[in-house]
Order: sequence, then structure tokens, then C-alpha cells
Amino acid sequence: MIAVISGQIINAWKHNPNIWLFKLKRFFGSFGAAPQKWEIFGGNAFLLKVSYPEESLFVGIIIKAIFKQIADLDVCLKIGVGSIVEEGASLRSCKGTALDNAFSSQDEGIARRPTFNFQSADKQLNENINLLLAFASQHMNDWTVAEAETVELCMLFPEKSQQEIADWLRIKQSAVSQRKARAKLELLLQLNAYYQKQLKQYSDSARIESEVRED
Repeated sequence: MIAVISGQIINAWKHNPNIWLFKLKRFFGSFGAAPQKWEIFGGNAFLLKVSYPEESLFVGIIIKAIFKQIADLDVCLKIGVGSIVEEGASLRSCKGTALDNAFSSQDEGIARRPTFNFQSADKQLNENINLLLAFASQHMNDWTVAEAETVELCMLFPEKSQQEIADWLRIKQSAVSQRKARAKLELLLQLNAYYQKQLKQYSDSARIESEVRED
């Protein structure tokens, strides 16, 4: 079981793509090589394969923070959890439920408002996660550029102290604490811990069912 994160960039046409493209490619590059592990296409869309589905929300929050650091730019995200049954030359050409879930129910055309959704084969899990994501998005959609920058650094470098983050940003340590509080970072990390637990249980159940069928 894997996760695929699909994204549609809001207001991409307002900006030179180089403003966000380099940073996004650098982050996606940590997951492997394009186009098998990730793709950016159409000028405003992307796909990213996450081999461990329980890590997909954490990754999604970082992607959100990357785009919120640019004024008038945002992103619609959807996490699809499932399998890939047929590999392709690119991620888009693969077949499986992970891709289907990442694309299902997405609005056609250009995205107009930021959303963050989750889709798996478990309807109850989908309802629970999507309700929590709806609440979390109320805070993430309101991040300032400074708050998004702080969230990204704190999540990418959890081993760094607040003082080290402050030195990096050339601000006071107290400012880092204030930004984290306004961004609701601790609540988001608690949500991520819950998400990891739920996805681990779901993944384990799916694996056991698969083994039973094979026997």
C-alpha cells in the first residue's frame, strides 16, 4: 500500500513558475527521481508518490507551507491511498487504486479555492480524516508568508531548536514561538500523529486481508 498526493496550484498563472518550481522540485527530489516518483505537469498540477502512506499527511502539510510562502498562491491537495498494480513510464501512466483515489472527485478545470482531501477504500476512515482536515485547513488557509516559512522549517528540521530556527530566519526566538502558535503547528503535529496511527492500522488490516486471500 502506498499514497499518491495530487495537487492543483491556485493562481499559478499569476506568477513566474520559477518562483515555486525550484523549491518544489528540490523537495520532491528527496523522494526519488521524476517521472516515476513525481511529476509536475500542465503548469499547475503535480503528483507525488509516498511509499509509506502514514507519512503522507506530514508531506502534504509541507507542500502546503511551500505554496503559502508566495502571496496569492495556494494549492488543492488530495491524498489517495491504495496500490499500484501496473507500473508505467511515468507516475501518471501507472494504474491502481492509489492513483484512482488521488484523482477521484476532483473538480475539473482550474482550481479556485484551496482544499485538502483524503480518499481510501474505507468510507468511515475517509469521513473521519476529511472532517479533521476540514478543521485543519481553516488554519492552514490563513497562514501568513512568515508563518508558512516557519512551519516548513520546523517540520523539515525537527531536530533544530527554536533558537536555531530563529538564527536561520534572522529573527528573535520569541518570534518563532509566536509564529508556531499562530500557525497552530502543535495541533497539526497532533493531527499528524493521529493520522499516522489510523493509517498504520488501515495498512496492517489491508495487508492481513491480502494474505488471507492468497492462502
